[in-house]
Amino acid sequence: MTKVTRLPDRHVHKELTVNVELNGDFDETYLTGDNRKVVATDTIRNTIYVLAKKHPIDSIESFGIILVNHFCDNYRQVRDATCKIEERRWERIVVSGKPHPHAFVAAGPETRNCCVTRLETVDIQVESAIAALEVLKTTDSAFVDFVRDEFTTLADAPDRIFATKIEALWHYSGSDHDWNAVYASIRQALLETFAAHNSLSVQQTLYAMGQAALAACADIHSISLTLPNQHRIPFNLAPFGLENNNDIFVTTSEPYGEIHALITRE
Repeated sequence: MTKVTRLPDRHVHKELTVNVELNGDFDETYLTGDNRKVVATDTIRNTIYVLAKKHPIDSIESFGIILVNHFCDNYRQVRDATCKIEERRWERIVVSGKPHPHAFVAAGPETRNCCVTRLETVDIQVESAIAALEVLKTTDSAFVDFVRDEFTTLADAPDRIFATKIEALWHYSGSDHDWNAVYASIRQALLETFAAHNSLSVQQTLYAMGQAALAACADIHSISLTLPNQHRIPFNLAPFGLENNNDIFVTTSEPYGEIHALITRE
């Protein structure tokens, strides 16, 4: 769904993919075909659009909370509701040095995500995430002194390109936060640490990024990070009488190592 909020001086554009899952007293439709308690997917779809019209979408987390509360409060047979939202990033086009009020450019594959769950106990749990945030730096990255055996062909790389696609998922303590401020703070902490960290391995940098995210935001109690190691391999220029001075590389998408860790507060 797309929502355009038309303010006097600018338009605010939101583009979301919304998934709602309901759990509850639906046994009879499976056992006998009795559909009297089933909330049709058509109804769920229409509800999402109507609530998007009625409420400002200040953040995907706040909209997710509105949706799960609606389905749990309005249908007695619904015990738990989960709402997953993916927001595609758009940036204002700069014209004559100023952000345009109603023209946008896609900001690449990166998305902002969240998962909001309301349980039967009326407890609301919120997770937020960044997906497909592509980053690269051309130095301050190395990988040496790893295990070597008869199957090892990889050479030490004391100075290499470090490219990855950040996937981050964090868990909140409670469900009342400035969602946009938290998101911006964690995203900036991840990017700044990636850029500034003198990396001896992807693992070391991943851990430093996780520590920085926890330090930047007291509202979260853990963060899960996945960094696929997207290789740039030096191209062999010797057959052409040229030397590769760490400047010409083959860009590869596969195979790659996927580095993952969960960092939590003590």
